[in-house]
Amino acid sequence: MKLKEQTKKRLDELAPKALAQVYDLITELRREGGSRVKKATSNDYLKAREALKPCKGSLSEDILQEREDRI
Repeated sequence: MKLKEQTKKRLDELAPKALAQVYDLITELRREGGSRVKKATSNDYLKAREALKPCKGSLSEDILQEREDRI
């Protein structure tokens, strides 16, 4: 059975409230062009590296220290 046929069959089994939720989700997906999450590119990674370049010391050490201060 094809995916579309299976989906239609399952939709027929849904309660009206659940069917409305599925419709809202489909509408949102179509509005966003089918993709919900922007994939990070290597360019984004390089931008982050460049932004952190002037920082001295260890960022991971700073994070660990902040966590210890909260405990």
